[in-house]
Amino acid sequence: MATDSKPLEASKKDDEERPLQVVLVGETTQENEELRAALKSLGIKPRKSDTGTDFIQTASERETVFVLSEFEGDVFHNLSKAEANIVGPPVIYHCAKENKEVPCHSRPLYNTAMEGVILCFTGLDKQEARPLAEIVHHMGGSIRRDVSAKVTHLIADCTDGPKYRLASSLGTPIVKPDWIYKVWADKDVVGIKADDKMVQYRVPPFYKCCLCFYGFTEEEKKHMEELTVENGGIFAEIGDEDCTHLVVDDQQTPVLPKDIVLPHFIVRAEWFWGSLQMEACSDERFYEYQKETTPGSLFTPGRCMSGSKSRKRKRLKENIAQLAAEGELDSPLYKRRSSSEYSRISMSPSSFLDASNTPDKSDVLTETTEIEEKSKAVPSKLSPRQQVVMELLQTEKNYVAILHTILNVFKSEIEKPNQYHGAILAAQDIKLIFGNIPPIYKVHCEIKDELMALMENWTEDCLVGQVISQHAEAMLKAYPPFVNYFEQTKETITKCDKSNTRFHAFLKVCQSKPECGRQSLTELLIRPVQRLPSVSLLLGDILKKTSQDNPDYERLENAIDLLKEIMTHINEDKRKTENQVVMFDIMNEIDNCPATILSSHRSFVTKADVIELSDELSGRSFPLSLFLFTDTLEICKRRTKHGSTAKSPALRRSPQKPYKHLGLLQLKTVKRIINYRESEDCQNSFGIIFKSHPDDKDKLYSFMVDETDVNKVQFLTSLAKSIAQTKCLADHEGLIATVEGRDLQINTSILGRSTFSRAAKIGKRVSRAFSFNKTPSRLKRAVSSVLSPFSHENNHNTINVMGTPRRGGDLFNRRQASCMDLTDSISMLSSYPSSTTLYQEEDTVSLGAYSLQTPMEHSNMNDYNSRLMKPPS
Repeated sequence: MATDSKPLEASKKDDEERPLQVVLVGETTQENEELRAALKSLGIKPRKSDTGTDFIQTASERETVFVLSEFEGDVFHNLSKAEANIVGPPVIYHCAKENKEVPCHSRPLYNTAMEGVILCFTGLDKQEARPLAEIVHHMGGSIRRDVSAKVTHLIADCTDGPKYRLASSLGTPIVKPDWIYKVWADKDVVGIKADDKMVQYRVPPFYKCCLCFYGFTEEEKKHMEELTVENGGIFAEIGDEDCTHLVVDDQQTPVLPKDIVLPHFIVRAEWFWGSLQMEACSDERFYEYQKETTPGSLFTPGRCMSGSKSRKRKRLKENIAQLAAEGELDSPLYKRRSSSEYSRISMSPSSFLDASNTPDKSDVLTETTEIEEKSKAVPSKLSPRQQVVMELLQTEKNYVAILHTILNVFKSEIEKPNQYHGAILAAQDIKLIFGNIPPIYKVHCEIKDELMALMENWTEDCLVGQVISQHAEAMLKAYPPFVNYFEQTKETITKCDKSNTRFHAFLKVCQSKPECGRQSLTELLIRPVQRLPSVSLLLGDILKKTSQDNPDYERLENAIDLLKEIMTHINEDKRKTENQVVMFDIMNEIDNCPATILSSHRSFVTKADVIELSDELSGRSFPLSLFLFTDTLEICKRRTKHGSTAKSPALRRSPQKPYKHLGLLQLKTVKRIINYRESEDCQNSFGIIFKSHPDDKDKLYSFMVDETDVNKVQFLTSLAKSIAQTKCLADHEGLIATVEGRDLQINTSILGRSTFSRAAKIGKRVSRAFSFNKTPSRLKRAVSSVLSPFSHENNHNTINVMGTPRRGGDLFNRRQASCMDLTDSISMLSSYPSSTTLYQEEDTVSLGAYSLQTPMEHSNMNDYNSRLMKPPS
């Protein structure tokens, strides 16, 4: 049978002369209308047959393709034994969609779901692998005996063996056999691809593994047990016969107990976290726990404490020097430090990065020789100034080593694209965490090299301060971007640690490495924040050890001043950055917020949630929020319910913001702040008198503080200070005037929060329903003249609410009773120069040519206020 495909030609010859014929086998295939339409679009007129055997003889003369709906049964097996070219309906659909020729395969091909897929099997016997291989061939895939770079997937039912190890190292996806069966179950789905179903069938790291944990705290153990279950394994108590792996905290467990049943694999905790990081079971051979029966001697053999007293003292000094030396101990028998040994070793806080793997004997001899050679070159006694400079150099070396660790142990490993499952973090997260470290690393590498050059050619006149001063500008550019966004960096690390299991495991693996000194990434990243103050202190110590006639003295003073300027600039820049973030957050929470609120010279001061006591903004008793900035006051309506509670699907897609913009009050237009005296009828209230334009009238906004944690006095003080700063006034206290609430018709005693709020909303809905706003102006004036309690037809010289003669006669009275002309009553308050208290023990206060009096008895006024503020029934 020919296996090569022949081109499909559009010919005018008779059907018998066509080079390719398609035979529909079986009743189900013949009645498939979609299949017939696909063949018609390809220009093929199909033949029909019940079994297809009647076309077997002519298949050698003409290229014949048999289409079957089922790849099982006697008909399929007979055609398959005859080596007929068999395809399924999805193949015809695919060819019609892509306008391709019908393929001729040596094996039956039902669909192309695994076209280009090359598989290898491990952990399966022949009986399990044979049906899987047939299904793979039916879907266009191929099988290989061994794993190689060409293999696209490994089908595994275990987490060990050479094939599994090689596939995990190559980054080849390792999938369960159920994946193949799932794709075959959906074989009739048009356009199906095997990779679309692969993710949920990946072999988890601890598949068919039972783990036990020893040496961990209860919290750590519980966390690791949860991760074990999440990643396909089970856990058991130590000594369980089903246990396959014993995970040991090698830092806290020097010796294993002897009375327990040990499993085949005893591994360190690094194996557990490494498996989670690469999402595949790591090779246990690289993480074997070295079982120790008795701890070895800490000192070099032969250094006993016998002999004369002088010899004892000499050996004691040698042992102390050995313990105090940085790096590993020089004993060839010393294998690993236990936690108890760490506590006995005196190490400087910044020298933990000098720890390395335990050297062998040749390394010890080499290091000893180098140390002896260096000790001959360095003078036996250092000057006080040289000692402090050496401390500066040593701390600089350690600091550069920390930055090198951050960039090479963390950053380079996280962003590697060729590791199993790709990079550990997204590019934007990597940039946010590590993006600002390279400039800092570059600057301090140069400083370290220059300091080392000074120490190699040391004289008392070496210019240490000049080294720092030359790099001051570079530090000024490198440090602010990192320090300003350090909090965001920590938040990003925390977020990724909680949401990304691979990143969480990677951090655990790195924390156990000697170059990280058991410190987390966040703890290492805080070092740049602490470095400049540390350098400044060390330079101060060097200055104390430097004589004033030394040429380096002035340069050290200059370097210290430059570092202080840099730190001041960083702090100020950080404050500005934080303020910008706050401004953006506020703007994003306010609906219809004007873009002009964002300005480089403007900063946020404080916020207060209030209840409106006037009808000027949103309505009496409505909840508002005041955002105070350095030169303006943003007034917003506070939405008690916001988010995705709207009934409209469109609104649910775009959640409602918690605030709605009402107005932006420029502080330069504020003339007075009214502090209403605390009483039973007026509590926690204040007002603001302002004039937006010289031709406008004075207006009063009155509010009641709606939060117990907001101090009214403090808020008014902050408001007054901002106004004074905007107007360049020296005395901010003169802007605050204290009055009785009843003098300006302010009464909060009947402001029942829930009842009054509901009544106000009902009243507002009723007013909209009856369209009171469209009432003719003449009717308004007529009604207001009747309802106004201040209207007297025969009295043209009426007295206003502040006790002064009214102007305008009847025209003045023809206004709505709900309106209050603040020109007469408030202009006195705003024009009064420096009085901070407008109310005395008497009911009358002299305000220049004016006096503050009530137009009627207080009882009548209270009754009137009650009628005004009474909620509708």
